Amino acid sequence: MIRFLFAACLMLAVHSVAVSDEADLKLVRIANPVDGHIHPAVCLSPKGTIVVIYGQVNHRDLRISRSIDGGKAWSATEPFAHTEKKTYYPGSLTTLSDGQLLHAWNRWSGEANELEPRSVLYSLSSDDGLTWSQPKPFPRDPKVMSVIRHPLVELSPNQWLMSLSDRTLIFDPVTESSSPFGDGRAHGLVPIIRTPKGTFVSGAGLRSTDGGKTWNEISKFPNLKEQGWRHEMVCLSNGWLLASEILGPGVGGERIRYVISRDDGLTWGEVFEYYNPGRAIGGRACPRTIELDSQTVGVVFYDVDRQQPGGSGLFFMRIPLATLKSRLTPRAAD
Repeated sequence: MIRFLFAACLMLAVHSVAVSDEADLKLVRIANPVDGHIHPAVCLSPKGTIVVIYGQVNHRDLRISRSIDGGKAWSATEPFAHTEKKTYYPGSLTTLSDGQLLHAWNRWSGEANELEPRSVLYSLSSDDGLTWSQPKPFPRDPKVMSVIRHPLVELSPNQWLMSLSDRTLIFDPVTESSSPFGDGRAHGLVPIIRTPKGTFVSGAGLRSTDGGKTWNEISKFPNLKEQGWRHEMVCLSNGWLLASEILGPGVGGERIRYVISRDDGLTWGEVFEYYNPGRAIGGRACPRTIELDSQTVGVVFYDVDRQQPGGSGLFFMRIPLATLKSRLTPRAAD
């Protein structure tokens, strides 16, 4: 009898986990963007608020939405005040160690045109994205296009590492000065992350264990450099590295998955596919992932194919790490 009750309880627990996983892997619609360069950015505040900023219409109407329940429900979208009635190209969001949120975005050569060269502005929020400071520019060459799409790496409160399209630099927000990172090379418009062991991994397929002074090429690294503004790479608190990979023909591909490294970025041999609608994905998806807690990640991406229920959408998905781990498969040649 005891054995029967134990088995029944075990079956109930397994069933509950499965139901929970299925619920977490469902898409939550954040907004209904029209078209164009939607390219969302996302961050998690120290208070647990998820903030998403995205483009509603091509190069116009940058909007913000917030969730205070882990991404299950979202506030109505509101204009990002500093880009209203101005042209822009979407950028990135970063949570700083002091609790502030940093939004960096790309403006064109003027506020009312879409002409090069672009340059990067940034603004800070101390109230979980409700209000934002007056924009400031990052250092730039006024004759060269400079674009940001990936979160910063905060080396210290006065050292922000950023990988821009034209150069890779360390920025001091107090003195508003900049200096080259490591050996001074430009990594391009790719993500750069720092692991818990202090290793730097670049989306250009490079790895450094000495603060960027020297780099080693990573074998069979995911192709993040081509269309680097589109892909992502994040490091979880457990040391796992997740890089996005969008597979299939056409502009948007047909499925999105993580390519994973569990050895500090040395090898990338496992994958987890989390979105496969059984058709072409409209747009370029541009997924952006955050760690919600030690057990869960969340990813925001868009699919503007009008075949889906409700039409074009910007979506959020919760992914339990237990589900991710249980569904890892070897990375084979596609």
